[in-house]
Amino acid sequence: MTLYTIEAPSGPVFEFFILFAVILFGPIIFTRFRLPGLIGLMLGGFVIGAHGLGWIGAGNHTVPELGHLGLLYLMFVAGLELDLRLLRDYKRAAVALGLLAFAIPVAGALLAGWAMGWSLSATFLLGALCSSHTLITYPRLREAGLGGSPAIASAVGATVLTDTLALIVLALVAGTETGSGSPALIVGEIALGFAVLIVVGLIVLPRAVDAAFRLWGADRVARYLLIIVALLFMSVLAEVFGIEAIVGAFFAGLALNRLVPNEGPSMERVEFFGAAVFVPVFVVSIGLLLDPSVMFTGETLGLAAVICGVAISGKAIACWLAGTLLGFSRPERVGMFVLTVPQAAATLAVTLIGFEIGLFSTSVVNAVLVLIVVSIVLSAVLAEKVIDWIPTKLEETRPLGGSVLVLTRSGGPSDAAVRAAMLLSRPDGGYSNVLITRTEDQPRLDRAAIRDIEERICRHGFDGHVRTEVSGLPDALAKELRAGGPSLVVVDDPGFDGAAGRVPLLVVNGSATRLIVDAEDGVADEVARRLARRL
Repeated sequence: MTLYTIEAPSGPVFEFFILFAVILFGPIIFTRFRLPGLIGLMLGGFVIGAHGLGWIGAGNHTVPELGHLGLLYLMFVAGLELDLRLLRDYKRAAVALGLLAFAIPVAGALLAGWAMGWSLSATFLLGALCSSHTLITYPRLREAGLGGSPAIASAVGATVLTDTLALIVLALVAGTETGSGSPALIVGEIALGFAVLIVVGLIVLPRAVDAAFRLWGADRVARYLLIIVALLFMSVLAEVFGIEAIVGAFFAGLALNRLVPNEGPSMERVEFFGAAVFVPVFVVSIGLLLDPSVMFTGETLGLAAVICGVAISGKAIACWLAGTLLGFSRPERVGMFVLTVPQAAATLAVTLIGFEIGLFSTSVVNAVLVLIVVSIVLSAVLAEKVIDWIPTKLEETRPLGGSVLVLTRSGGPSDAAVRAAMLLSRPDGGYSNVLITRTEDQPRLDRAAIRDIEERICRHGFDGHVRTEVSGLPDALAKELRAGGPSLVVVDDPGFDGAAGRVPLLVVNGSATRLIVDAEDGVADEVARRLARRL
């Protein structure tokens, strides 16, 4: 009689256990050897995959699909965190780099395809996959404080142009090869799709999400889910018009750019889930595809050498030319290269579609996987060097609404004060916090009271932290200014009588306001202009 049986672990629970163990321990182990954590994730994916230990079999669809969501998330966060003010200042650099990063690899691919005797369609498809890139190292550079660098911002902005052009080539080739329409019809469909994405993403979606935030913004779970729904909605909308979902995800990030401040609690949750789950799963899913028995054959390695040479050298030349023309330093040019060389997202899409329509062989697919591995490893290693080479500049002149503090007494902020804070911070993509002061003999606000205050102020689009402090209002203000936190303070006390300092003070008295500021050109006029707008 058998009292117990022990079986080898299997099934979804075991697979998720293995997946998250790799996400946890892969970066930890590799960073101990001073190697980028991304390499640990990718090699960990290979080890647990069908061509390694086989713990996650070739028929598993959950991890690749979750990895695809991670890819969308990666592009979404890039658009969400993009400093639009900085990009507006360097839009010429973004366009220049985007065009060069597309044109030079495509030119190299046309020469390589002609030399190998490929058809014109296959050659253009090769150009599309070599010219695209994925911002897989951007989270690491942003974490190191380089997100505000003009070169880094230019490379992020160039991504949407480069990948869009690459995906247009993919749509044209796939459409003509499968007979789904003439080139003119396909171009028209794509043009219509981008027009819809621009209108919906930059006009309709921000208004809809803002209205939803005002209704349910105090519920943190609902707020996060609204962000995810907006991401997936734009991704689906892009696919409706034959455009890759990653483009829609980037537009979703741009749409919510000003509604989700970079320092606010909503962004904290977006970054947490991205860094903990979605983006690591995407990198692991790439490792699952690695098959050494096919990758390390002579034919595959020969193709891989050509494709790697075209893609990597093309990106290097583009970044060097663009950086030289735009006056960026050598480390900044390397930083641009680090962002534009990784191949993953659109590269995989182009390759798999090329294989499905018969333009690419199995050897080409595996050669592209070699390119993906080499480009990601190269960019991950160089990213650590770039962090040391490019100094992290402390922001000398913060935008007026970059960090607005609402300072109020124990009853909580008035609607007028919160509305003023939102009007001042939104144009700069900034954030607002509330500090409630009270004396020692006043009752402490309990969690329910703070919750009521949060629900009330969220109806004005507020997304920030609410803090309480036992202190007099002047003392609390002095401490906050010494800490260097706010760029502007809204004082919700009509009787406040302070002196002008290095940070503008806006005293709110019902619907009236009084600005206290040093004689600085334009500040008073800019404050008046913003307060006159509708929120």
